[in-house]
Amino acid sequence: MNDDDIDSQNDTWDSVLDEDRRKAERRAEPPPQISPEEFKRWRSPRTVSGGPVPLDNPLWHWLVRTGFDAWNANRHFEGPAPFDEGPMWCFDRFGQTVTSLPDGRRIHIGGEHEDHYDPDFFIYNDVVVIDPEGRISILGYALDVFPPTDFHSATLVGNELYLVGGLGYPDRRQTEVTPVFVLDLEQMSFRPLVTEGEPPGWIYKHAAEPSDDGHSIVVSGGEVWRGPELSTQENVDRWSLDTDSGRWTRLTCLEWQRWTLLPIDRNPNRLWETRQALWERDHGWVGMGSHWPHAEAPDLEALSELYRIDDEAAAVTQGARYNEYIAIVDGTRVRFTEERWEVKVIVEGRLAPDRLDALQRRTLAALDRINGSGWEMEAVP
Repeated sequence: MNDDDIDSQNDTWDSVLDEDRRKAERRAEPPPQISPEEFKRWRSPRTVSGGPVPLDNPLWHWLVRTGFDAWNANRHFEGPAPFDEGPMWCFDRFGQTVTSLPDGRRIHIGGEHEDHYDPDFFIYNDVVVIDPEGRISILGYALDVFPPTDFHSATLVGNELYLVGGLGYPDRRQTEVTPVFVLDLEQMSFRPLVTEGEPPGWIYKHAAEPSDDGHSIVVSGGEVWRGPELSTQENVDRWSLDTDSGRWTRLTCLEWQRWTLLPIDRNPNRLWETRQALWERDHGWVGMGSHWPHAEAPDLEALSELYRIDDEAAAVTQGARYNEYIAIVDGTRVRFTEERWEVKVIVEGRLAPDRLDALQRRTLAALDRINGSGWEMEAVP
């Protein structure tokens, strides 16, 4: 490791420690002195009509300032279990956008707390405004005015915020539709933007940037939900939304080959466990117990062959993410992303039909051996 790497690592650790200190300072603030009745009144997320509706109260303001998660906040007040009373309101969220305005205000929109299996799971449709002096304003909206949203983007155009995409609850998602809502920063009111043209689809976790023309937004990256029975797919193209006309334009059309590999039984696969077994073999120590949970031994030979088109192909390399692996086939990068339920594959270009078929067949065979059960391929148009 050179000096630059050491300095970068030290800067990263300093940043983490600074954030931990700030979090500890925020959470040192004592809870508000409220009665059990007032806690019960404001414990849960609120459904309103119309909007914007002010929802300011001492409990929620304290939660915004401290960032306590729902479980710890509920415990502070000895509140009822979320299994009985539903989720508790909190400001500890992911998939929330935070936009800094020229006047110093910060606009926090939506986001979700925990995952769907947690009793405190909730996707929010509120707006929290924090001004330069730290004053807080919490605004609620009816579900038909502004639906719950997470992993959307928020782009400032003039005196409006354009919210594009988002994941949301499953019953609201629509294939080949990209929701767009506009927040008027003077009235703090929402309106849906009716769009036309070729949208990116139900996109989320993407990036959105204003273009140089002052009225368009360029969307890139992220994932696209394609329906309840299909795998989500990485968005590899760029799209433009004209905020004046509401027209979507596709800026790129990469004809990359892609497919998804899934166990036929649709059970979680063994890839992560097999990679752990390989690590334990190569880096374990005497007395270290095995974490392999299956009766038959892990097929490490099949793992060494995985994603290689033939025996002469070079070993795959680690990608930018922990679960991403890169193979070079005929000079073309092929990315494999391993998830618990599937493996997603993107050829960053196009392979000849016979080479594509060979790669797919060999990959399926290796996965069959690793998993001890059959896999199949889902084509992606």
